[in-house]
Amino acid sequence: MGQMKLHHLRNVIAIVERGSLRAGAKHLGLAQPAVSRSIKELEQELGVVLFERNKFGMKLTHAGEVLFRRAKAIYAEFDRARAEMEHLKGEDRGVITVGCSSAALIAMMPMIVKRFHVKYPNIRIKLLEGSLPMLESEIRDGIVDLYYGPVAKGFVDPALVIELLFENERMIVGRKGHPLRSATSLADLVGASWVTTPMAIDSDNEVNGVFLAAGLPAPRIVMQASSAMNLAVIVATSDLLAPVPQQWIEIIRATGAMERIPVREVSKAPRICAVRRANIPLTPASEFLNDLAMRAASAYLYRRQQAMERPSIV
Repeated sequence: MGQMKLHHLRNVIAIVERGSLRAGAKHLGLAQPAVSRSIKELEQELGVVLFERNKFGMKLTHAGEVLFRRAKAIYAEFDRARAEMEHLKGEDRGVITVGCSSAALIAMMPMIVKRFHVKYPNIRIKLLEGSLPMLESEIRDGIVDLYYGPVAKGFVDPALVIELLFENERMIVGRKGHPLRSATSLADLVGASWVTTPMAIDSDNEVNGVFLAAGLPAPRIVMQASSAMNLAVIVATSDLLAPVPQQWIEIIRATGAMERIPVREVSKAPRICAVRRANIPLTPASEFLNDLAMRAASAYLYRRQQAMERPSIV
């Protein structure tokens, strides 16, 4: 095992992320035969086949998938150590990877980004859209530094630190001028077609549960969008309805392409939390970003309380 070196892992990562041996070698500025030789050396050292090779290119085996995940984690720690050394020299630079749901993005990120880059202008924030189940392994492995988004009630993981930011609710949206825009009860929406997104936590069952709790038939879910952007486009250009976090009211106001369906029944959404690895210190820049997130959540709660005390304009 002593022969495995960082450059072996770097080459595996490059091939997977660039899609082929040729593209990986080009990205690294290396000759293709040299990269191919390093992969064969690594396979011989580990005694496993990492890639299936065929006329279409290279595909990870199960062993390759395991090593790739670990390689990403090792490089994430390496980058984190380098970032801390640069911080000590007063030369902060690098990347902080943040997993974020649309609710947290709308409620918090504008305040975070503006203040963060005043102090750390040379550090880039990389945003990944997703829910905790989608990003949990990357958070544990250190590939994702911080996560802000929904966490299911009762979820516990000793490898993670979970801090509540705010409770949340869902609302129902449709396109501007939707035939059901004046509906005031879920009963008025029976028979409508719906789109959901896996970015939420089990949104299909939660929407079904709201209808069933009201003694109504389960809604007809005909499409699942892969991202919040896809969901917004589908809703704005079709007659499909969607359950979304209440923070989407800002998108409605900004775009004018959708409107809230004013049903009386309110659907509770999973709480919005901050999640990070336990027992592993954040870099100074990540610590500062996380502190900004806590402040942004408090500021959002204050704005929401103020808005609740004023008549709605939507």
